[in-house]
Amino acid sequence: MTDKHILIIEDDRALNDGITFALEREGYTVHSAYSLARAEKCLRQKMHLILLDINLPDGDGREFLKNVLSGQAVPVLLLTARDSEEDMVKGFLAGCDDYITKPFSMPVLLMKIAAVLKRSKGVSGQLYVNGDLLYDFEKKSLTRQGVRVELTALECRLLEFFLQNRGIVLTREMLLERIWDADERFVEDKTLNVTIRRLRLKVEDNPEQPEHIRTVFGMGYKWEDKQS
Repeated sequence: MTDKHILIIEDDRALNDGITFALEREGYTVHSAYSLARAEKCLRQKMHLILLDINLPDGDGREFLKNVLSGQAVPVLLLTARDSEEDMVKGFLAGCDDYITKPFSMPVLLMKIAAVLKRSKGVSGQLYVNGDLLYDFEKKSLTRQGVRVELTALECRLLEFFLQNRGIVLTREMLLERIWDADERFVEDKTLNVTIRRLRLKVEDNPEQPEHIRTVFGMGYKWEDKQS
């Protein structure tokens, strides 16, 4: 059994009911919403994960994710019938933790849910804790081995994006989009290289052999938690 609360925001009632049945059988507490308006009311209850459809009768799920859910420390898994690379990138840029393409099998969905919940385990409220690292999302502060580590604005945005998408490969395009500067001017590719190099110096025991910010050759980068 588990005490995890999951919110399903899906207007297809048959699909919503099917997912609800499968999750309740696994011991999750399930809350169902068929519209974004109803979903906002459900959010008065603390959720541990949200399954969010993109196309809903009263709006775009990605806009809801970006404008409403971005302020909540809860992982989001997008349910989508769109599987193009462009749509996936838009979903991740909006802030989703993972996605699954319709139609999907329940065993695959359950595995993805378990994986997302596992990745989010190190985040308690507005804190990320792993090994000797502690990051406070609210205070925008990083400590390593109990010592405060100063971050620039770009480093802070980049670190938060990595922490919110742990275990997921983030392309250079996604990272560049995420760390636009304060005047909304696009950050250059070389700026990303420098920012990643500086961030590694601040979070890694050995920046030349990074354990957290891993390079995925030909694709981008991925944040990985240290295994205890």
